[in-house]
Amino acid sequence: MKVLIAIDGSEPALRALRYVLDHPDFFSINPELLLVNVHLPVPSARAKAVLGNEVIAQYYKDEAEEILVPARALLAGTSCRVTERQIVGQPATEIVATAQRDGCDLIVMGTQGRSAFGNLLMGSVAMRVIATSTIPVLSIK
Repeated sequence: MKVLIAIDGSEPALRALRYVLDHPDFFSINPELLLVNVHLPVPSARAKAVLGNEVIAQYYKDEAEEILVPARALLAGTSCRVTERQIVGQPATEIVATAQRDGCDLIVMGTQGRSAFGNLLMGSVAMRVIATSTIPVLSIK
């Protein structure tokens, strides 16, 4: 089973990864994991022009590396096959597209545990992934 896990540096994202690791009977004995970190693009064209493409690319890389450190620590010593993707774009769109492109069987995401009304107001990434994905999505609270 190939499982995409959205990693954004939050405790809910790490909880989702722990859930997959703690339930090997559900996800198969040795699931193939695809850790995906999506970073929003730098919003200002002016900032891009002043800083330059190399500085912006290094910023994205540094941010993703910092976010992935706790996930890598959880994975240390496991026999899971792990691939990482560091993507710049709109999180929900990129998560769904990556899962489809990479042939994932399941998307696993941590959520903050807000009410449905709170998610409606907040525009949750998890809710957008659930709404747009043709691949099953498991939301871990």
